[in-house]
Amino acid sequence: MNAVGVDVGGTKIAAGVVSPEGKLLHEVRCPTANARERLLSTIAEAIAEVRRGYEVGGVCLAVPGFILGRENKVMSAANLEAIEGIPLKEELGGRTGLQMTVENDANAAAWGEFRFGAAKGVEDLVFVTLGTGVGGGVISHGVPLRGARGTGGQLEHITVHPAGPRCGCGNRGCLEALASGTAIARRVQKVANERSDSALGRLAVARAPLGEDVLDLARKGDKASVKVLKDTGTWLGIGLAIFVNIFDPEVIAIGGVSRRQEIWCWSLPAGSCGCGHTRLREIW
Repeated sequence: MNAVGVDVGGTKIAAGVVSPEGKLLHEVRCPTANARERLLSTIAEAIAEVRRGYEVGGVCLAVPGFILGRENKVMSAANLEAIEGIPLKEELGGRTGLQMTVENDANAAAWGEFRFGAAKGVEDLVFVTLGTGVGGGVISHGVPLRGARGTGGQLEHITVHPAGPRCGCGNRGCLEALASGTAIARRVQKVANERSDSALGRLAVARAPLGEDVLDLARKGDKASVKVLKDTGTWLGIGLAIFVNIFDPEVIAIGGVSRRQEIWCWSLPAGSCGCGHTRLREIW
């Protein structure tokens, strides 16, 4: 039986019909409304549109934030406050007439990679997604790591720099505050102001540079753009190294804006640390 998957993001909602083999049969996209009733209506409309003409057995709703598993609602979502506190299973199940499963978006993505993607055939996976924020999911011995309340595996809120910038969760120096698309935008502004004579600085005078602009300028040798990406990659690498030590995964899968970059591992240089564990580094 086919299923509908809905990814509710901070800027867009993507809904798709997926076959039992994991093949995407049809999809629709629409902008996210940050108002409760409009958000619920948009999700229900996306489900109705995408399922038209297909036999569907149920819906998996992938949403951002800390999810209370038993209540099927989001406790907190830094990038989409409108979704907080809504009993999503009841609200959207009633509007669509379909069985509804509510899951953290990164956990859902981790399960997809485990079943059909980069981690197919392995038992232990860490998945990190980079976008407006950072998300994370962990598969351990073939089972999603959920914790006592269903909020486990929130990798984005580990502290990698105690004196770092404030995160949307209220903490300082979270991985999300240092390696997300939002963090890159903040870093671009700072570096462009400091290096106004650079290609990045000149572009910033005309308009706000996008992530694609930074990547393009870095490939062309603009040192300011290289610095933005190098700093971001350093914090991401620190976070990934922490995950290696905690979870000992067979695979780390990274989705989102990292698709254009390369990641590799190497052993620590002699004398750097006595543990001898592998480090991970993002290069640009």
